[in-house]
Amino acid sequence: MRKYNPYKNIFYYYRGPSNKRKDGQGDKQIEDNTTKALINTLENSKKGLLKHFLKQLRIKPRNFHKVSYDLQIAEEKSRPDALIEVGPSKVFIESKIDCPLEENQIIRHLESISNGYLICITPRLSDSLIIKRINDNRIRFITWKDVYICFQGYLKTAIDDKASFVIHEFVNYLEAINMAPFYGWHKSHFEAFLNIEDDPKNELMIRVKGDLQQYLTELREHLQKISLFKDLRMKVGNLQPKDYRHCWGVLCTPPLKKMVDTPHFNFVINADEFVVGVQIEGEKPAHYIMKKVKQDAKTFLNLLSPLEGFDLIIRKRIKRDNRPRNYIGIPIAQIALGDNVSQHDVEFISRKMNQYWLFEISCSKSFKRDDASIRDASFLDTSAKIMKQLEPYYRFSKS
Repeated sequence: MRKYNPYKNIFYYYRGPSNKRKDGQGDKQIEDNTTKALINTLENSKKGLLKHFLKQLRIKPRNFHKVSYDLQIAEEKSRPDALIEVGPSKVFIESKIDCPLEENQIIRHLESISNGYLICITPRLSDSLIIKRINDNRIRFITWKDVYICFQGYLKTAIDDKASFVIHEFVNYLEAINMAPFYGWHKSHFEAFLNIEDDPKNELMIRVKGDLQQYLTELREHLQKISLFKDLRMKVGNLQPKDYRHCWGVLCTPPLKKMVDTPHFNFVINADEFVVGVQIEGEKPAHYIMKKVKQDAKTFLNLLSPLEGFDLIIRKRIKRDNRPRNYIGIPIAQIALGDNVSQHDVEFISRKMNQYWLFEISCSKSFKRDDASIRDASFLDTSAKIMKQLEPYYRFSKS
């Protein structure tokens, strides 16, 4: 099996984006590398890409007869990251990855560039507030995610093989450093949890964690747009030493620090599958659902019957060590839900819960790594529909 290797990308920063130094130099180097990748892509593509990019930013040079590019421009009072000269027009670029956008730095740039334009590129939409506060019509703001969308859109129309290759490498590079919008779950994500000895810097798993963060961010925004679960907050779990076999995230009612004490939506990716479901794991919510199932078994059955393609899994919770809340779940029962689930199944679930003082229950739907439905951004719609299907069960589980 061919393993995903980000270093095969012509733009990928060799030392890796996860290798940050305390002096911030690691951040600065990946920032410079990304700016260089942007400029190299524009420079090695036909002018149509530059025209498309500048049009997105409402920049209209007089002509494109002569175009030149440069990096690390030393101006009188500042040093912008890049310069694009289009005929008589000058377009300066200030880009950020991890480092914050600084208002004073932008003001110094503006003092130096005369009638030129200044494009500010960052990963954070919130940085646009700084631009609004400065209120100068020479500034244009765009996120790296919007750059990705812009270049990806142009790629669909590109007919030059060389340009297509370079643009494709650039958008793949933005995906690799988590500067792209959610674009689906692909085999490279699942392979990050295999052969981990070949990934000493944990770069592949850190990339998956970043993509899970982006997926949950966009999913939460999507839920708010359709007026579903507006009160949920997001958290993505840390990658623990010696335990890189999966990555998880939650959407939960606040406060997040007490998520174990309330049912929450859980999202897990490992080497084999992506799982969306409702998780009940703390002692208090677990005992609450056990009590409710005993009291109202018929309602519980009516909640499980419509969930065709879902599974209900019960796990006993075992403490790993003396650290607080450091548990592992061992599966003890699994029931396929849907029309065939019966009252006998509900009785079985109740008995299983009674056997253990500490247990957890997940009601979830799994997608195998080769499932075509997870491979693009439409999986956000699928995820929202799953959460809507789980809403009655979720409400029943909450005290």
